[in-house]
Amino acid sequence: MEGKPPVKISIIVPVFNVINYIHQCVDSLINQTLKEIEIILIDDCSTDGSGHVCDEYSQKDDRVIVIHNKTNLKQGVSRNKGIEKAQGEYLGFVDPDDWIDLDFYEKLYDSAKKRKADIAKTSAIHVFPDGRFSPPTTLNRYIKRGLREGKPLYTLILSEHWAGVYKKDLIERNNIRFPDIRNGQDIVFLMQVSYYAKVVSIVSKTYYYYRQHQKSTTHVKNIPYFESTLQCFKLHVDFVNAKNIDREGYDFLFFRGLIGVTKRFPLFKDRPDLLEYRDEYLIKTIGIILDYKYDRSILLKYLLKGLIRQQQMGRINNSLPFKIARTTINLKRLIRK
Repeated sequence: MEGKPPVKISIIVPVFNVINYIHQCVDSLINQTLKEIEIILIDDCSTDGSGHVCDEYSQKDDRVIVIHNKTNLKQGVSRNKGIEKAQGEYLGFVDPDDWIDLDFYEKLYDSAKKRKADIAKTSAIHVFPDGRFSPPTTLNRYIKRGLREGKPLYTLILSEHWAGVYKKDLIERNNIRFPDIRNGQDIVFLMQVSYYAKVVSIVSKTYYYYRQHQKSTTHVKNIPYFESTLQCFKLHVDFVNAKNIDREGYDFLFFRGLIGVTKRFPLFKDRPDLLEYRDEYLIKTIGIILDYKYDRSILLKYLLKGLIRQQQMGRINNSLPFKIARTTINLKRLIRK
């Protein structure tokens, strides 16, 4: 009796209270034209029956593996459990309220194998609550242009972690995992994967459908949301400080992390319940900025002018609140220490 064929792609799906979406998501996975897959569903203590639906799929299809977390671990840690369980040559990640085209993983896998790529990536289509679909996202154009210009991958692959596959051996050799933070785990994961990756393959005409709705964690703006943004920035800084990255790449990643923090400041404007926390958020931001490892007088010049040294982004719509900073804390004294 012949055994199962080797798993080409392990698809990892963290599941939490998505009873209205889970069927569409998993149906799009089990019906993939690429059959040599495994689908790892990590039920993160759902209370709406989503975990039971996962079990039903595993009873019908032996490629479906279900892990039931004993405590609520959130998305990042749940994905890590999936990575540890995965047997596939490549890994893919799908959120449980999204879905994919039926030839999605076949096209990604074939392209990755043809080009001997560490990463194969396609585009996403945003799906809005009123039923509208966006045009495909354009990040891949940016990646292609950057590759032609000889830019490193870690300055090009910036988001859309679910719109790609990643060689498992690369992830295991470099001990890459999602951080245990509420938001921004994907950004940190991609920064690490693209730092170690050598080859990326861009695929067209198959899509990931990214559902937009108000219950997603990215839409809930509370203190844990802001704290995870700070943690994401800190992980950016710790990573670039630990690696041998040239100055241009260093500044790109440092200031990209800083952008993620500073563009949240306008969200405090209409939130009187968070005004006290805003000052704490600012002070924590400055504390992370102080880990910048190059000449702080240069850093001060960028900060006080509100400029970001990242491609041609220039002034970030006045989102850097340095007037607030100067009235709350002596920024200049801190930076020049």
